[in-house]
Amino acid sequence: MARPLILPLQWRQLHQTFCPQARTLRHGAQACTARAVTNSNTTTLKRPFHTTQTRSAIRPSRKAPSVRKQPRNGNSEGVFEGPGGLKLDRDGFWNAYCGAHVEPTVAEFKQFTRQLYERFSHVMPPGVNLATFASVGEQLIRLSHSQLPSASLIRSISIDVDAVYRISLVLGELQTGRYIYQWTLTGCAKANSRRAVVDLVRRYMDMKNVDIYRDNEYIARVRDLALKDEFPHAIMLYAKLLIWRGEKTQAARLLEQKILPYLQPTRRRPPHWEDIMLVDSFDSPWRMYAIAVEQERGLEGIQSATRRAALEFHDPVAMTDYAVTVLETEAPDKYETYETYVAAAALSGHTPACFYLANLYYRISQGEFTTEAERSAKAREEANVTRSAWLRPFEPIANWVYTMFNQPMDRKTYRMLAMDWYELAFDKGNSEAGYILAMLFREDGDMEKSRVMYKLTAKLGLPTSLSRKSLVEMRDRWEDRTFNPGLPPKLLRIT
Repeated sequence: MARPLILPLQWRQLHQTFCPQARTLRHGAQACTARAVTNSNTTTLKRPFHTTQTRSAIRPSRKAPSVRKQPRNGNSEGVFEGPGGLKLDRDGFWNAYCGAHVEPTVAEFKQFTRQLYERFSHVMPPGVNLATFASVGEQLIRLSHSQLPSASLIRSISIDVDAVYRISLVLGELQTGRYIYQWTLTGCAKANSRRAVVDLVRRYMDMKNVDIYRDNEYIARVRDLALKDEFPHAIMLYAKLLIWRGEKTQAARLLEQKILPYLQPTRRRPPHWEDIMLVDSFDSPWRMYAIAVEQERGLEGIQSATRRAALEFHDPVAMTDYAVTVLETEAPDKYETYETYVAAAALSGHTPACFYLANLYYRISQGEFTTEAERSAKAREEANVTRSAWLRPFEPIANWVYTMFNQPMDRKTYRMLAMDWYELAFDKGNSEAGYILAMLFREDGDMEKSRVMYKLTAKLGLPTSLSRKSLVEMRDRWEDRTFNPGLPPKLLRIT
């Protein structure tokens, strides 16, 4: 199987430079999951598609607000439960306002106005200076603490309702920020802010017990934004809705015509506001397209779309997906191809790929798959059979030269390599990798490291794929060196 372009130890050392904190025994790299994103506000220009690491997104509901009274609702009973238990109506609106005293929030905002403005400059609308940000922010705070949200109130602040909505994202950092954001989201959606409409419908679609076949006024607006205005974020959301409804052919055509032709590879992260994937809200366009063409073109269509995303756009998720689909074929080199793509995805920071690659290398070390050295030896043997008789005396020399310059790995080396990848996967939050690593340390007789790794894994959360009975038995007999059940097969999956 093909070797990775960079060994895990080198990868970790590079990553350690940027991410110094980690949960690990031997190294300190805390990897950040890389993912592919695209960038566009129009459909007439190429949209960059890159695989840099995801930056910290603004989450308006980050802090639990300190309030003295319950938020006041215009309608006494909600239909859906929104973020933080807020009651939303049947269209996903929060028709209420924050019941906390407004002055402490205003004081907090005035204290940190400059810091918020400078910290989230990448979210700010173009041309908005500090004074404008301070003025709009204070108005949003006071209105969201006293009146029900409406389009007229948003427009009374500014006719640029999209700019008002962007500023509300920054206010989400305040103590009562999630109420301010929810109030502004409802008001801006009613005032026809394109991004607010998309965000509101996206949240609505993700709620429990929502009838995805029910059209309402705002789903109709998303459809118009997608089909008439060709607003990229609306196109992605509407395609997602079509896929959920089983209308995959229509979703595939929409993505083919309005999104995919305008993508281009790039390593640079697009601005927060222009991220076509809405900061982790959608799969990559190529992955959505692969799902959409499944019904029409089957496995071949999925592989074609995913392969292009993997090869041309280097999307780590697509590379992992394509590697998995390759295993479903009858290709003689499918495991080698699988390793190539999974290794590339793992080196890009995709956590599942790190775990799958570790499992593959461990299973090679156990003799389940052939090693690169074994395959190379077989290939040379077959080639030697076809050579003419006068070249055969030179075969030992040719084999020696090949061994000198290639140095294929043995099974012991594959096991060590697997442990490196398990550690990387655990650094990135995979508890199954930590559990396997603890058991491998135990097999090696390094009980101190095995205990430390087991405790770190237990703190993160023991694998839920294993039965409670087996976990308890292993825990109780961890110090019994005569008890060696081996690694649970459930944890050694490569797909």
